[in-house]
Amino acid sequence: MTAPTLRWLGTGLAVSLFSCNLANADPADSDEIIGPTDMRFSVFEASWVGNGTFASPVGTVLLSFVSKDRRYCRSARFPADRNVVLACREEDGWKIEASSSISQSEATNPTSFGGGYMREVGEAVEALRAGVDFLDGPEIVEAVAKNWLNPDPVDDKTFSARDILGRTAVIYIASKSYVDTGVVKTVYTTESGERTGETRFKTAYVAPKSFRFESNMNDFGTIEVGFIVAQDQNGIKAWLSSKPELMEDVASIQEALDGGAGISRDSSGMIPGLFFRGTKLGGDIVRITSPVRLDDEQIDGFACFQLQGFRWPNTGQPTTVWIDKESFLIRRVYEEQTLKDVATKTTWFYEPGLNVPVDADALRFGGPSL
Repeated sequence: MTAPTLRWLGTGLAVSLFSCNLANADPADSDEIIGPTDMRFSVFEASWVGNGTFASPVGTVLLSFVSKDRRYCRSARFPADRNVVLACREEDGWKIEASSSISQSEATNPTSFGGGYMREVGEAVEALRAGVDFLDGPEIVEAVAKNWLNPDPVDDKTFSARDILGRTAVIYIASKSYVDTGVVKTVYTTESGERTGETRFKTAYVAPKSFRFESNMNDFGTIEVGFIVAQDQNGIKAWLSSKPELMEDVASIQEALDGGAGISRDSSGMIPGLFFRGTKLGGDIVRITSPVRLDDEQIDGFACFQLQGFRWPNTGQPTTVWIDKESFLIRRVYEEQTLKDVATKTTWFYEPGLNVPVDADALRFGGPSL
């Protein structure tokens, strides 16, 4: 699995740090702990590398590494305080190891890494870190899942259902690109018998906005319903086969994905909703309630975690999710429902790829290709 990396950033930043003037460097209070009530806590705790950006309104994480005494450590710039802080995670919070003042221009420019008077932090990084490399994308995902405690390797047999779902959510959110092809198969059972409907779909995404989703639903014999939503720097457009001559402008990607939920059998939101949070049904697959871990299974030749819980809206029937043990990508989802006189058994099959090259044609505005 290819993942976003911090190594290029860490190397460049280290050079800048070590070449700076010490004149304005302020030694940190080594006893100071940044706890959950401190606004800086969420920067150290929750920030990850994703979509090619490292900035946030409160602070910007610059690099992450494991210390010689086996702690997770991170440095971050805080514009309001005009300083850079190096802190390492302990049980009760992030212990400050060093801090350095920076200029106003450096504090307000999140794309400018290093520079200024950061030798204190740079020397502390050099003294503390256990190896040459800084943490990359998958390692940061693992650290987030462990609440930044105990960087030693873990046995996936000890992962809880919530651990697995949390890692899965971060993997998608932090991705640089994603593609999939798949199908939703729904078995309908009524008094008159049983029939099977099929909805094909495919997704292409390049962070932070380039996106195209297409589905073609054939659940009712000869009637097919096509749906497309695409987004680029110029805006968002949606297409329905009922209006084949028209690509409509849509106000938000969330509105577009929600609008296609029914005719795509939820495939428009289930995975895309992880990239574009705020959709009504999107991303709920990683927020299933009362999740439990079942026995691991092989899905299409891939070793997978098998989880079960309840997806909104809770109809009393559990949803089962199979998540790739290596990539933490969703490979299959299954659920049953009974609505009035119709019982359904629905399976979503995914063939996903993460952080892979995405052809420009896969992201184009345009008509159907399924």
